[in-house]
Amino acid sequence: MKRKCAYVTGWTPSLLLVSVLVLGSAPAFAGQFDGVTVRLATFGGNWRDIVEAHVGKAFEAEGGKIEYVLGQPAQNMAKLIAARGQPAPFDIMETMDNFLPILADGGFVEPLNLKAIPNANSLPADEYDSNKVMIWATEEGIVYNLDKFKAAGIPAPSKYADLENPKLKGKVSLPDVSAGGAIPAIVGMAWEAGGSESNIDPALNLIGAIAPASYWSSSSNLQTELTDGDVWAAAAQAGNIQRLSGKVSLGMAYMPVNGKVGVLKQGYLVKIKGTKQSAAVDWIVNQFLSLPMQLATSTEGGQIPSSKVALEQLQKDKSLDYLKLSPQEIAGMYRIDYAKVDQASYVQKWNRKIGAR
Repeated sequence: MKRKCAYVTGWTPSLLLVSVLVLGSAPAFAGQFDGVTVRLATFGGNWRDIVEAHVGKAFEAEGGKIEYVLGQPAQNMAKLIAARGQPAPFDIMETMDNFLPILADGGFVEPLNLKAIPNANSLPADEYDSNKVMIWATEEGIVYNLDKFKAAGIPAPSKYADLENPKLKGKVSLPDVSAGGAIPAIVGMAWEAGGSESNIDPALNLIGAIAPASYWSSSSNLQTELTDGDVWAAAAQAGNIQRLSGKVSLGMAYMPVNGKVGVLKQGYLVKIKGTKQSAAVDWIVNQFLSLPMQLATSTEGGQIPSSKVALEQLQKDKSLDYLKLSPQEIAGMYRIDYAKVDQASYVQKWNRKIGAR
């Protein structure tokens, strides 16, 4: 039997062997962030999974890896403060509007390279600058169990004080002062009861009158209570409706607040000072603003994307009718004046009036 040999013009057998060995030892492709690990401080639960699917996987395709530092922004902020004078515990932080002044005043933020974040052009001009980029917002009010309310003959809430209804005794949950939804709920109740950001005593009095069965500390805690039927109504964000779809039928009621309807809470990404992965952080911020991630913010997370392009597409989705998605509706929601919010005072007053109960 004769063997056929193929020869490549200009190649000797020894040169061909060396080439095969070199090519065989090289990676199939080279990413721009090969071997780079970025530590991202973010929320846990479903949100972490969404970020991994739409940001983490894309970063992996470029050769990089995201390590998640999970916790509420208050918890991650505490880690950052505790590490002062030492290397920061993460490179990039997902935070909320209430922590932006603390991050800036404490010198924890390093400027972003906006030229490397072209997707920021899809945001309104007031939602980003070199120190921060807004990636989502939540719409806060009262989430309630449609079936339980109907069976008990309870009308949909129209104000926070409706949670005092005797039929809801032992069935209401409010955010703990450490939870992400605490300030929106406290400020909303303060305005309803005659107070404001700088006067939350009326809100604390209202909370005492409502006498909730529990104070939720994370969305996952609240979602368990809602699913089990232990809680029928809670001051919380609309995203819980999407996250519990198919498990429990929920409605969303937006409360009047100082001439507006509902409270808007905004989420941002900031680059942490001293990071050695500055270019990778900019890339990740840009990926958070990509259309697939921005759409998933609503369709998978129940939150509001910051991208105008994403918002235009989502307005056509009837399954998201419980969200306010038009520019006019979003503009009609109350934005908290954090210049008047003394968070340390909030915690002290909470501990005295609520924590001592």
